[in-house]
Amino acid sequence: MSVAVKSWKGAITVLKKIVFLIVVCVSSMLWANASFAQSPIASGNSAYPPLHLNVSGHLSEQVRHGEYLVKMADCFTCHTNEADGGKAFAGGLKINTPFGSLYASNITPDKATGIGQWSDQQFVRAVREGIAPDGSYYYPVMPYNYYNKMSVQDVLDIKAYLDAIPAVRKQNHRQALKWPFNYRFLQFGWRLLFFDFNKGAYKVNASHSKAWNRGKFIVEGPGHCALCHTKLNYFGVPIKRYLLAGNFIEDYYAPNITSKGLKLLTDEDVANIFRHNEMPTHSKLGGPMRDVEHNSLRYLSKADTLGIGHYLKSIQSESPPIEVDINHAFTQADGRKLYQSNCEMCHGNHVMGAPSINQRVWDILQGQGLNKLYEVAIRGDGNMPAKGGCDICANGRVKAAVDYMIFLSKLKQPAKVSGAAVN
Repeated sequence: MSVAVKSWKGAITVLKKIVFLIVVCVSSMLWANASFAQSPIASGNSAYPPLHLNVSGHLSEQVRHGEYLVKMADCFTCHTNEADGGKAFAGGLKINTPFGSLYASNITPDKATGIGQWSDQQFVRAVREGIAPDGSYYYPVMPYNYYNKMSVQDVLDIKAYLDAIPAVRKQNHRQALKWPFNYRFLQFGWRLLFFDFNKGAYKVNASHSKAWNRGKFIVEGPGHCALCHTKLNYFGVPIKRYLLAGNFIEDYYAPNITSKGLKLLTDEDVANIFRHNEMPTHSKLGGPMRDVEHNSLRYLSKADTLGIGHYLKSIQSESPPIEVDINHAFTQADGRKLYQSNCEMCHGNHVMGAPSINQRVWDILQGQGLNKLYEVAIRGDGNMPAKGGCDICANGRVKAAVDYMIFLSKLKQPAKVSGAAVN
């Protein structure tokens, strides 16, 4: 065989490897963008199961610590199919992506369908490294790269808790992803690019306080706050310079929770939001955050919630660019989601002078002209900041929220029954 032919065949082999690597990375990129965009919304009726401490084989202190970490990490929301009456941690929640559907797994101690047969080592590897007992890779919808900041003992305590809850015999639903995303090995490309295999448990920064370090551990570890509150790059990875400076999650607005977004709040104010669902406006949380508070944050200690607030208020980040809405038609659904996650806290409760959702009120507002109403919402007026504080919102999205509030006000008009008005 001539040298030229050998060189040609060698070049073809190298080219094939390059193409394969590109396919792996692109597939991982697309999946990451799809999965990280998911934020399952629970029904708001979370009921953590009773504990069977006498049969778990673990010390009660270990189980209780594991329970606390499970709540901190909000495992309940994804691994419980509340909408369909599913049992706690038995899996089955459907997560839709552009590439098919993914179903959360059963993590109860059932030996046939749950994790009852898993060894401690297998569980630690799954949670901290995203590798299943059979060696396959988990899709990054399971935020193992955040859970990696927990220590091995933390994760073992979580397993101790899960060993102590009732076992539920429920077969895991087969994943329904389209080709080629149904091949788990494609996650190798994403892991190679973005998972730090040498990064271990969170290390205390001695130059900061205990409260700051605890807050950083929760926010950047089990709390995985950046997945919703930080703009992602094309690979589904949070962009560091925009850390926690606001983002859209399934078209709901996750606000800026850095020093800029929380500048008027004390650590205590932030803690009250998490522990009591009490906004500074005396309204309730909206959108997916409502369920994060209900299933997770309200269970944290006051010290931990104060630590979160203390850490968040120390973060200095750039604001992400305003979203582009050229040739994009925002729908009523887009307006509804922005209203629920950002506008309702004031307009739904008539606080800080915000016009309430009442037909007469909004008829009067429209009397100035719809375009004028849009302009006021976009530029801000009185106590309302520009775009209601959603500084990354496209003008079209703000207009859609205004349209939705007008629509909602018409539904709120008094109904007449036998000549009497009934509110």
